[in-house]
Amino acid sequence: MKVITRFFGCALLLICLYACGEDEGLDLDGSEISISDIAGSWNATRAEFDIAGSGASLAIDVVEQGGTVTLVIQSNGRFTLTITETGEDPEISTGQMSFDEDLLVVEFDDSPGDDEFFSIQSTANTLSISGPAEFDLDGDGTDDPARAELDFERA
Repeated sequence: MKVITRFFGCALLLICLYACGEDEGLDLDGSEISISDIAGSWNATRAEFDIAGSGASLAIDVVEQGGTVTLVIQSNGRFTLTITETGEDPEISTGQMSFDEDLLVVEFDDSPGDDEFFSIQSTANTLSISGPAEFDLDGDGTDDPARAELDFERA
């Protein structure tokens, strides 16, 4: 009898450890959009960055200034965002996307454990994402806290 009790006790402990070890924050399905809906390649039609919360009128639209912004989202939520300003080398960011109800949650590979929350809207061929960002708005070589408004079309 002790062997059966120990077996079930060990099995229960392993199940609890497995369940507690899962990443509860990684949900590929939002309340209205899922990663599978937005998986694929996207080209920005607008990529506007402005100073976050200052009320200032300093804003830059990378696409309007002749640059490009592309976003590739894999079905597992991994993504690559490439921003290329005119005459500059591309800036590439990678990370993991998931959802918290209707918010897009992004964890950038260069800031593990530091989730950013974005609003998101999507149709079959369009994707709009807005939220916090860092961008060198004043051209001094240092990224400034900013707000991003990104509009994409499916490539």
